[in-house]
Amino acid sequence: MLKIAKYPEQILRQTAKPISDFNDDLKALADEMAEVMYKDDGIGLAAPQVSKSMRLIVVGTSRGKYRVYVNPEITFFSKDKGRSEEGCLSLPQIFGWVTRAKKIHVKYQDLEGNVYKEKLKGLESIVLQHELDHLNGILFIDRAEKISKGRELLDSLKAKLDEK
Repeated sequence: MLKIAKYPEQILRQTAKPISDFNDDLKALADEMAEVMYKDDGIGLAAPQVSKSMRLIVVGTSRGKYRVYVNPEITFFSKDKGRSEEGCLSLPQIFGWVTRAKKIHVKYQDLEGNVYKEKLKGLESIVLQHELDHLNGILFIDRAEKISKGRELLDSLKAKLDEK
């Protein structure tokens, strides 16, 4: 079973590698990632969060149904922004206010390697921006204007990082 990588694990700060092999292992990984995401009450999970340096994201807002984004890239961000409170499975018990584009256009591949383009808004847009940040070694705490819950915990994790 996959395990969630927790901040300050190094993999969370690395840029994930593009996927070129569209095989059964990739499908199995996506299924397993979705299982882990639902088990931890998440709505999105990026491969680096399970210690895999791959450009793979699963997003699911209702149990059992999830979308897979392989090698996703955002091609458009709306100028219209929205602010919402975000959390992360890799930073349990920490939440912060983040401003993101309300609408995005994304280009990605499915598990077969087919290319798709999609327009997203609302929660799906926020989740995909958050997860895509993971593929680039960026965490929501890097974008948060204010940490709303878990400030002491975050400070102690950062202090441990500084000790290294």
